[in-house]
Amino acid sequence: MLGWRWLVLGVMVLGVGAVAWGDEIVITEIMYDPASEERWPAKTEWIEIYNRGQREISLEGWFLANERGQTHPIHGRVMIQPREAVVLIPGNQTVKDFRAAWGEGYQVIPLDGWHKPGLHQLTNEPSDKTGVLTLRRPTGDVADEVNYDNEGRWPPNKPDGPSIYLLPHAIDTTSNNDGSNWARSESGRHGARHARPDGGYDQRDVGSPGVVVTVEDEREQREGDDGNAEGEG
Repeated sequence: MLGWRWLVLGVMVLGVGAVAWGDEIVITEIMYDPASEERWPAKTEWIEIYNRGQREISLEGWFLANERGQTHPIHGRVMIQPREAVVLIPGNQTVKDFRAAWGEGYQVIPLDGWHKPGLHQLTNEPSDKTGVLTLRRPTGDVADEVNYDNEGRWPPNKPDGPSIYLLPHAIDTTSNNDGSNWARSESGRHGARHARPDGGYDQRDVGSPGVVVTVEDEREQREGDDGNAEGEG
């Protein structure tokens, strides 16, 4: 009898607004149409994922998939901490070259199988049928899915260069499949910057890999600004 009572108590303590186990990892940014040259196989695409939960999670065995195939799984003991962003890049790109263009301070994980016969890389002309990107657990279960597009409520992909990223109010696995919750990256906004022209990247590329701004971050920033204003007054 005590077992189920403790279970109910645990659910009550979890409370409204808590992140359910299994829904913590969110796709938060997609660089699918960079200005960088995309000779086959493309090396300059990337995807950012974020842990919005309160526990660390092992990414060993996780992989990306779309309507055409899937990458190889992540190898080794790779942990993503609460409120940490991790960037996934094609396996034929080096972490060194990626960091030369985009900077340090976050995990970068190369994934083999980004191209044929695996994921077939990210489509530059997505639609409701051709931009179905999923992040999957080792079991094959879907952790998150984004059917990104470049029309309708989704940000346009022209001119090439900026990534699309999830806005602060929508960092969850339901809101991130609604195009109105995404925006094109702009340098200086929500951590976005231009890539440095190193490692095959073009400085017209704009994104915020490794940086996810949440509603809480924005609130803290406002409070800090208000405090500075009062101090100056």
